[in-house]
Amino acid sequence: MDNEAIIRYKFYLCRNFLDKLFADNIITKTQKAKLESVIAKRLADV
Repeated sequence: MDNEAIIRYKFYLCRNFLDKLFADNIITKTQKAKLESVIAKRLADV
């Protein structure tokens, strides 16, 4: 696997986790969007 595929898969897993937290009303839509942005930025740096 190349690095880009690994990064996309990690982001996919993180988004699924955030979707679950949002569905369970643990985080808000705004928090979810901010977290996705931070995660994408962090994964891009790796």
